[in-house]
Amino acid sequence: LSRSTLELYKNIVNDLPPTPSKFHYIFNLRDLSRVYQGICTSTPERFPKLENFIRLWRNECLRVFHDRLIDQKDKTIVQVLIQKLVEENFPKIEEFVSRDPCLFGDYRTALQFCFFTQDEPESEPRLYEDVQDFDAAKALFQEILEEYNEDHTAMNLVLFEDALDHLTRIHRIIRMDHGHSLLVGVGGSGKQSLTKLASFSAGCDVFEIALSRGYDETAFREDLKVLYNKLGIENKKTVFLFTDSHVAEEGFLELINNMLTSGMVPALFADDEKEGIIGSMRDEASKNGFGPAKESIWQYFVSKCRDNLHIVLAMSPVGDQLRVRCRNFPGMVNNTVIDWFMPWPEQALFAVATSFLGENQMIPEEHVDQVIFAHQSVGKYSELFAQKLRRNNYVTPKNYLDFINSYNSLLEKKDQEILKMCERLDGGLQKLSEATEQLNELNKKLAKTEACRTLLNDITIKTQTATEKKELASAKATEIEEQNKVWKINSTSLYMEKKDAEESLAEAMPALEAARLALQDLDKSDVTEIRSFAKPPKAVQTICECILVMKGYREISWKTAKAMMSEGNFLKSLMEMDVDGIGSNQVRKLSAGFLKVLGVGLPEMKGISTAGHGMMKFVEAVMGYCEVAREIKPKREKARLNYHQSKRELDKINKELAALSEELNALGLKYEQAIAEQRQLQEEAEIMERRLRAADKLISGLGSENVRWNIELQELKERRVRLLGDCLISSAFLSYEGAFSWEFRNSMVYEDWVKNVAQRKIPLSDPFRLESLLTDEVEISKWGSEGLPPDELSIQNGILTTRASRFPLCIDPQEQALSWIRKKEEKNNLKESSFNSPDFLKQLELAIKYGFPFLFKDVDEYIDPVIDNVLEKDVKGGQGREFVVLGDKEVDYDSNFKLYLTSKLSNPRYSPAVFGKAMIINYTVTLKGLEDQLLSVIVKFERKELEEQRERLIQETSENKKLLKDLEDSLLRELATSKGNMLDNTELIETLDETKSKATEVTEKLAMAAKTSADIDKLRDGYRPAARRGAILFFVLSEMAVINNMYQFSLASFLGVFDFSLRKSLPDSILHKRLKNIIDTLTHNIYNYACTGLFEKHKLLFSFQMTIKLEQDQGHTAQEELDFFYKGNIALEKSRQA
Repeated sequence: LSRSTLELYKNIVNDLPPTPSKFHYIFNLRDLSRVYQGICTSTPERFPKLENFIRLWRNECLRVFHDRLIDQKDKTIVQVLIQKLVEENFPKIEEFVSRDPCLFGDYRTALQFCFFTQDEPESEPRLYEDVQDFDAAKALFQEILEEYNEDHTAMNLVLFEDALDHLTRIHRIIRMDHGHSLLVGVGGSGKQSLTKLASFSAGCDVFEIALSRGYDETAFREDLKVLYNKLGIENKKTVFLFTDSHVAEEGFLELINNMLTSGMVPALFADDEKEGIIGSMRDEASKNGFGPAKESIWQYFVSKCRDNLHIVLAMSPVGDQLRVRCRNFPGMVNNTVIDWFMPWPEQALFAVATSFLGENQMIPEEHVDQVIFAHQSVGKYSELFAQKLRRNNYVTPKNYLDFINSYNSLLEKKDQEILKMCERLDGGLQKLSEATEQLNELNKKLAKTEACRTLLNDITIKTQTATEKKELASAKATEIEEQNKVWKINSTSLYMEKKDAEESLAEAMPALEAARLALQDLDKSDVTEIRSFAKPPKAVQTICECILVMKGYREISWKTAKAMMSEGNFLKSLMEMDVDGIGSNQVRKLSAGFLKVLGVGLPEMKGISTAGHGMMKFVEAVMGYCEVAREIKPKREKARLNYHQSKRELDKINKELAALSEELNALGLKYEQAIAEQRQLQEEAEIMERRLRAADKLISGLGSENVRWNIELQELKERRVRLLGDCLISSAFLSYEGAFSWEFRNSMVYEDWVKNVAQRKIPLSDPFRLESLLTDEVEISKWGSEGLPPDELSIQNGILTTRASRFPLCIDPQEQALSWIRKKEEKNNLKESSFNSPDFLKQLELAIKYGFPFLFKDVDEYIDPVIDNVLEKDVKGGQGREFVVLGDKEVDYDSNFKLYLTSKLSNPRYSPAVFGKAMIINYTVTLKGLEDQLLSVIVKFERKELEEQRERLIQETSENKKLLKDLEDSLLRELATSKGNMLDNTELIETLDETKSKATEVTEKLAMAAKTSADIDKLRDGYRPAARRGAILFFVLSEMAVINNMYQFSLASFLGVFDFSLRKSLPDSILHKRLKNIIDTLTHNIYNYACTGLFEKHKLLFSFQMTIKLEQDQGHTAQEELDFFYKGNIALEKSRQA
């Protein structure tokens, strides 16, 4: 094994020598010790067999020698060397040893030990072992990641195979004694995230410095003191994560180099601080066998810090910076294990895309291949971009993640927008359909107008009849009422007569009652006495016979009288006798017969018989009553009959009166119903008429909209299906295209991506235009009125500036972006500053807090890392409060905040990290864009009123387009939100009518403006040849920078020469002569202007370039001929092959 290790070492040193691009290919004996340090972490329990141990050896060799290599060719060399050694020395186990993946670590039980410190011994040791495969490693680290996210800022990591590989390597280094690592990869590769997760699984804290304005070596030393207190006094195993963005001063790396080589920074602590540390560590040092001397205790503190410290450097390989730093600070290579991050492999790209896009139900899984294709194609175009134009564009994993997130968010946003538009259009069309149906119903009702009129006539006739009957009934009721009053008077008279008769009878009643009372005085013995007479006294017999007559007996005799008196209730029957029932014959019989012959009075009778006296008294009283009744009774009977007759007639009158009243009420009800029905029909007729007018106004007014909205609704439904492809290409454009020129953008988007999407049969608009999805005519017109040139590149730049998820960093040598942003954000209280301003941090803080737009102008290649959190939109907090860390402060974050950065450098060399943090946008002027600008300058000089009219027209067109869009939105909103019967909503109809009339007026204005604009453009195009010449000459000037970087010409100075040429050229009333004078004067002045700054040897070259470009513009010189002139036969052959 040792021989194999030495042979491998010698072969690697011979086969992989250091070069400028492979400066870190420096291998020494430290690397051999690292191999054996890894082997010594093994235990017999986990590596019981030879094949297990040799596989461990292979892993350690790969980690030490293989992981630092920068390309697949070099990696293959090392893999072949190791495999060859295994085949030669261990042929039987070669297959097992060479099996991939090679993942070794002690993180299987990491969660059990993540929370232990050195003071809390682990219950069982963590064993270094073979994890076997990626699935096992992913399951373990996924669990660790979930635990990490519970207590730390959540990291949404996709643990694909390449990430697991690097994660295992970093974890292995941190678990080694004095293990330090140098991670090399472009920004966004995941170096920091993987380090944090690996540190957590290794049971270590992570320490990072926070840069602030003016952060220098003194501040860095203070932070290091905090770190060493954690390491030594608090006894915490800590990973010091230090990135290239933390290198505010190169002197920082000198301190890092000392930490890597000796474990301590010289003179870090002042004497008094050192004394304090020694005092606090004295007892602990004594327990661990160190002497009481200060040097001994300090040495214990340093060794403890060194044991607990693991440094992880995360650096970018781009440029010469890392090579220079490693040469100046050799500890960065000699004292670290290097892990070189390669670009994400296709498996990683697929895993990440599947993970994030899989959550979106609208995106099929097969679309992931197109996402990967787009990302990989940008890398190829970036290489071509660097070759052709010597401009850099870096494609980092951050761009890929941004692309995926943009695709998700853009698709969801546009889908919601289309759904809302469909709902509004559908709502508006539905309301129009309802109005049409109501109009049809109204027309049907109008067909029944004659029936309505007949009904109204019937109701009128019925009303008149009811009124007449009501009047007759009222008269009859009055007449009956009068009769009723007469009958009431007659009834009263009859009643009085009846009353007088009854009162006369009542006067005879007391005597009758007295006689009855007298009968009560008699008892049964008195009657028995009379009855006992065989022959009673004559007077007594006569009285008894009178009683027989009164009671109606037919046989009048003493015998009958005795039988009568023998009845048990004789006296009672007398007292209860109905005297009114004694007839006139009986009275005559008594008065003419029996009483006439009686011959005795009451006194005499009393002497004869007590009972006879009483009965005589009774008989006389009855006879007296009958005498009175004989006179009164006929009168009373007559009065009774008259009274009852009157009462019957009165009842009859009352019934008639009630019947008339009922009939009157019924007639009144019918009358009211007739009136109500008449009123209802009249109201319906009025409503019908009003609705007809409203429906006519609505249907005729919105007839064209109805057709157009139906077409738009169908188009929107089709467009929603095509969103998958449209949003995919648009989001790729927003994530990758900013730094490219127009030619590269056009080729990438409209040739590669569109073609590939079509081949994969992903729904896509045909023809596809970025502008149609990401902006609209209204916004483009608004940008034009704010000063953005109207060419396609500038519009794309406007889209990138306003729609990209990252803040824009504009490469703006002609300051077009600067002037546009100023005008665009002027009303939003734009704040401006630069990194050279001493108080830019304070101004930025206020802008973030209050939501103002902020502009960093004149940005060079160095971007102060203090604003990294702002650039990356690293906003923390929840719903209650959102903040961003700016330097050492937490600043409240307003969602309205916007950040702009502009650079006057024509070709700045930004690092991949900057490309990942900001949206680099190439605002370098194009030939067509500059031609249009120069045309405006010429026309403003030659025909000032025409240019002013054009500018005014652009402004009005922008406003009118916005107004027209707002009016149509308002029209749909009013229709969709209307409730109830729309034809009854007068206010809505008026609003719609007013909106429609305004929209028609605005449309007419836009049509007139378009016609006027066409006329103006026709007049302006007459001056275009001079503008074209000026644009060509400017680009000839700009291209001289390729010859020598000193040859830099600004657009502002060129415009000065252009304006001077317009003033100095000879005037002429004939246009083509005037143009010839301008072109000749301009060409001569530009040549003289350029030659003042050119070396003599380059003046002829400049003349040649001017001539060639002008000839090419005229079509007189072919590019193939020019290439042949420059390069000979080879160029021609390449041209033919192409």
